[in-house]
Amino acid sequence: MYKAFNLYLEENYERWYGDGETVYRDSQKKIHSDLANYLHNETHILNGNTIESDWFPLLNNVDVFLSHSHKDEQQIIGFAGWLHKTFGLNVFIDSCLWNHSEDLLRLIDNRYCYDSEKNTYDYHKRNYSTSHVHMMLSMALTKMIDRSETVIFVESKNSIHAISETIDKTTKSPWIYNELVITNLVRKREPNRKMDVMLEKRAQFEANQLDISYDVGFYLNNLLPLKKENLKLWETFYSKNLQSGVHPLDVLYTQYEKKNSVLLG
Repeated sequence: MYKAFNLYLEENYERWYGDGETVYRDSQKKIHSDLANYLHNETHILNGNTIESDWFPLLNNVDVFLSHSHKDEQQIIGFAGWLHKTFGLNVFIDSCLWNHSEDLLRLIDNRYCYDSEKNTYDYHKRNYSTSHVHMMLSMALTKMIDRSETVIFVESKNSIHAISETIDKTTKSPWIYNELVITNLVRKREPNRKMDVMLEKRAQFEANQLDISYDVGFYLNNLLPLKKENLKLWETFYSKNLQSGVHPLDVLYTQYEKKNSVLLG
């Protein structure tokens, strides 16, 4: 990962939903619904590595990882469609590819945790199976964030909540918490491509006309603010320089260079 942003969507992107849905439909792979496919050879022990790679497949060449509340999924898919349509970016949304984790858990629980005599599930076995599936998902999320160039966290009333006058940036989602922590921990790697110096100077000049400030909680504090003004400037500048072959994410990054004191606050 190179940079991470905090975005509050102020416009409706659902008109790009079809574009986003097509991208994710093409990315999905067929998974096995029979646990027998995941047994270690000549044993009755499940192969966790095979399950993880099959149910939580990692994608290559991902430009943007979108972190969000599942309640915002339709809007997020539309935003991903806009990113792909406008900039040609490869976007990853975990809920589109990995929302079947509960199906995997159900398969394992029905096979290994259900007590037919008592017509109920064994509490301890159920906890054990849940910890395994959630650990697989957590590891897959970490790997995907690490191999994505940019992470955009989408802040909304569904993802961030106030619980008091002094504590106004909390989340009820363990997965959002997990992803925000990861963005603070993973290695930062600069893309191996040359930045267009003239483009950088022009973008900084226009970006300095914006008056942006953003206050977030502990983990959100390390994310760069991304607002509709930034998105519009990004789209405008990219369209102007489309023929130069510049990478679309480099156009976005120019708004956040250190010498741009207004954007960095």
